[in-house]
This record gives sequence, C-alpha cells and structure tokens, in this order.
Amino acid sequence: MTPLATDMITGTADVYDVIKAIEKQRLLFPAFEEAYRRIIRIHKMALAGNRPRHLMILGPSGAGKSSVLEEYVRYFPVIEETEFRRTPVLRVEIKSSPTVRSVAEDILKAMGIPMAYRGTVNEKTDRVISSLQKLKVELLMLDEVQHLLGSSKRSFGSNNETEWLKTLLNQIEIPVVLAGLPYAQALLSTNEQLRRRLDGVCNLTPFSVEGEDAAADFAGVISWFDSEIHDGQPIGLHEGDMLYRLFYATNGLIGYLSKLLIGAMEIRLEHGQRRIEPWMLEQSFSQNLWAEGVGTLNPFHKKFVQRQLNKTNELFAPTAFSAMAASST
Repeated sequence: MTPLATDMITGTADVYDVIKAIEKQRLLFPAFEEAYRRIIRIHKMALAGNRPRHLMILGPSGAGKSSVLEEYVRYFPVIEETEFRRTPVLRVEIKSSPTVRSVAEDILKAMGIPMAYRGTVNEKTDRVISSLQKLKVELLMLDEVQHLLGSSKRSFGSNNETEWLKTLLNQIEIPVVLAGLPYAQALLSTNEQLRRRLDGVCNLTPFSVEGEDAAADFAGVISWFDSEIHDGQPIGLHEGDMLYRLFYATNGLIGYLSKLLIGAMEIRLEHGQRRIEPWMLEQSFSQNLWAEGVGTLNPFHKKFVQRQLNKTNELFAPTAFSAMAASST
C-alpha cells in the first residue's frame, strides 16, 4: 500500500480553494428568488405588527429548499448585545424519526440553550416558548418537516408530533417557514389553523427541458456553471445534446447539477486540463451522484439511451412513501 504523502494533500490545496469559492456562491434562479421573496413578505408583515402568517416551501431533494433557508439566515446573523443574545431568524432541521421531545430539544439546541436534554416534554416546550421570546426570534424556520409525518405511518392522520407543532405555533405568535419534501403538504390536512394562517405554498420544482422557455431556463443555469468552472471562459456545455444529457443526469435538480459539474471541474483541475470533457462528466456522475450509473445507465456514456432515470432502483425512482403521499392528496 502506498503511504499517504503530505504533498498529496498540499498539492491539491489550490483545487479545493477554487471549489470552495464556487460552492459559496448562490445561483439566484427564478424559483429560488420567489421563495426568498415569500419569506421576506411574511417576515416584514409580522414586524409591521400584522398577525403572523406562515409559509410552506416544498420541493424534491436537491431542489434548493435548504439553500433558500440558509441564505436567508445568513442575512440575519446572531447579534450579541450587552445583556443577552438576539437571534432574529432561527433555522432548525427536523431529524428523521422525531419525537415531541427530540424536536423540542433540537429547537433549544439551535438557540444555544444549555442542557437542552433536561426536563419533561412540557418543561421543554415551555423553555422553547420562553427562549424564543428572550432571544427575540422574529422568524422560525423548520426544515425537513416531512419527518413529522413519520416514515412508518400507513396514513397521514394527526400524530403527537403534528399536534405538538400545532400547539407550538398557536403559542409563539411569530411567522414560521415549513420546508420539506412535496408530501409534507399532508401536514396541512392535520392542522386547520395552519391552513388558515398559511401565506401559501411555494413549490421549488425541478428544471425541465419540455418546451423552449423551460429548456432556455435550464440552459441559462448550465451557462452560469459553465462560466464559473471554466474561469469565466464557458465552453458551451448547454449546446447540442449535452443539455439533455445534463438534464437526465440531474433530473433538473439544481443540487445534483452543482455536484455533478463541480465534481467534473475537480477532475479537470486534478488532471491539469483546460476544459471539461465528456469522460469527466461520466466519471463525476458515477462518483458523486450514482455509483451504479455506469455504462448505458450513465447519461454521458456514448451508448446511453436518452431517458429519465426513474425506473425501479434507479437514481430518480419514486419512493414508496412519496407515492403513498401523492395518492392521499
């Protein structure tokens, strides 16, 4: 076995600095901007003294939901004041298989409250409410809210977690953003008050290549990445059948497109090449998106038959739970 040499790490430092710089940037595509504007709206309405309104942001994994929330939080950092800390915007990620206790605990941890694990459910809930007030939280963001439905449920009725959420929203009196996978919309069927106070549902849908306008939008996004990963000198990655290959490789999802193209750029830089070649995209796809995506299942392979990879066991195959959710609405 060849030992790990120090120069194997230091020699790639510049490569990873370039990748880091690109990953820090946000591409403000139309759906992203719309979701961002909707958050601003409910935030400003509450600050103006209006009754809090809530917003639901839905989209498949990789559509950019979490990026929207992260970007908004970035503009409202924690403010350290003389006697206390202000947290204008708080983002909390709901973990899988949550309980009322764990959700309350995660909210407390996100606020930096010590010993968040202590106390009964009621005591934790009281601490959540009082801490939100003490830290002057103006807007609460709950990400991955589909986990509140429970992956083992056979139907989308009410449960302890959704009942607790309903009670919490009634008591905190601040706007809340609920972000999650499309089937999270089933939460609305369990919470009439949430539906009444909802400022609508914002859907972050994947890009498409169906129709000239949709294809042009996707091409525009690819062009932006093309320029970024080629030092401001794009090579036309959106031209010819490459537009469709990139679509089938990513299903039009911005998160997957970013992983694919930044991965290909990493391969390009490590090989000292000036431009990304198809073989680099082929390698990046199997390395970064789908390990089983080789040969004719790889959109950049010469024998790939252009189609969506949504058959059973393929990268974008519908999950059983999302199908069940769709049938319940």
